[in-house]
Amino acid sequence: MKIKIEEIEVQKIYPLRHSLLRKGKPLSSCLLDGDTDLETIHLGAFASEKLIGIASAFLNPCPQFLDKKGVQLRAIAVLPNYQRKGVASKLIVYALDQIKKQLNPEFVWLNGRVDANPLYISNGFQTLGDTFEINTIGLHQRFYKNLFL
Repeated sequence: MKIKIEEIEVQKIYPLRHSLLRKGKPLSSCLLDGDTDLETIHLGAFASEKLIGIASAFLNPCPQFLDKKGVQLRAIAVLPNYQRKGVASKLIVYALDQIKKQLNPEFVWLNGRVDANPLYISNGFQTLGDTFEINTIGLHQRFYKNLFL
């Protein structure tokens, strides 16, 4: 399966973000702070011109490293029929490349659902702190990746 990753407009992300990450909640729940900031990067994964996966990167300090320039990956999601086929990893690899080129942070961090922990670990992220609950969304783990090691 050939996957193409590219930057896309934030409006194109909302339908997938809503259906995969905020199902049953109002559409407004998938609008994230910083979505429209100029430095925010929104990515789409396409298979035969169909949007099958999304990810966003925000210039945002990590609570554990407020004195360092960090970028937060958020709202990484892939349609169920395309999951566990490497799409999320391709999104992450492409995102890390674009983050380095465009934003030049010291590290990248994210809050991932615990069932996705193997994805982040396999992409070189390390856990940071204990698991925690995000209200109405579920149990999460914070991860980070130093970009200069």
